[in-house]
Amino acid sequence: MKSLVFCCVIVNCFVLGLCDVPQCFKLKFGEIACNQDVDVNTVIKTVPAQNECLSMAKGLELFEKVGKMIGNKFEQLYNEEKQKNAILNNQISDITKEMNTCNDFRKITTMRESSVVVQKDYSTPQLKKCGVGMQDINKINDSQITGSSMWDENHGPQYGRLFATRGIKAWCSQNGKVIGQWICVDLKKDIQIIGVVTAGRPPHVYNGLTDLHNQWVSTFTMEYKTDKNKYIIPFLDRTGKLEVFQGNTDMTTPVVNIFRFPITARWFTIKPINYVYSMCMQFDLLVC
Repeated sequence: MKSLVFCCVIVNCFVLGLCDVPQCFKLKFGEIACNQDVDVNTVIKTVPAQNECLSMAKGLELFEKVGKMIGNKFEQLYNEEKQKNAILNNQISDITKEMNTCNDFRKITTMRESSVVVQKDYSTPQLKKCGVGMQDINKINDSQITGSSMWDENHGPQYGRLFATRGIKAWCSQNGKVIGQWICVDLKKDIQIIGVVTAGRPPHVYNGLTDLHNQWVSTFTMEYKTDKNKYIIPFLDRTGKLEVFQGNTDMTTPVVNIFRFPITARWFTIKPINYVYSMCMQFDLLVC
């Protein structure tokens, strides 16, 4: 007579976390598989001890209990995973590009909500005291400031420092290039920044004559990247769109934008949107 035999090893299989029950039977009883009809006498001869096998009724009862136990466990794991995904989706939106350095853009993770809280007035001494180092070449050297393009060598990004005194005293993008332009500073390590200050291209004295260029950036966006994170992160508004910073309205008056919360990062990038006459600017990051 042949019948399907249910053995105690089923319980052992699940307790041990072995998903392949037939394989578990094979380890226990040689070549006998869970899903094949076998002769009871053959099984009894194969099993080391007869009491390790159950009757058909007892086997079905045990199998049902084990099935319910596994089902409940799967439901619990599913609900936990669903909850984790819900939390994750509330924090992270679609990835659009990535970068490893200032000029190596590949993917962005949009994780921040509105970042700008207020425009604030700073005195010149306050700006000099609270700047991250852009105003001092001994703190941030020229190689740490990069840009997407420049008008010529006198308009390079290294001159885009607040209160600059070298070159034309500002960074200006290449003539005719206005889409996708940027200037970036590498702080060499993660530093906590509370805001950004920008200014236009100041008047230039040449051969005793003052040249008023009237060039500045009126709106811009910003991005940042930490030392260990491979993603750059844009500043976003409450709707999830790029935060548009209000820039300058003249050549010389510094404009300060304070972030809603401090940002600790290594790379900070400014991407001009609107400008007057030419895309020229100075900037610094604020630590106080």
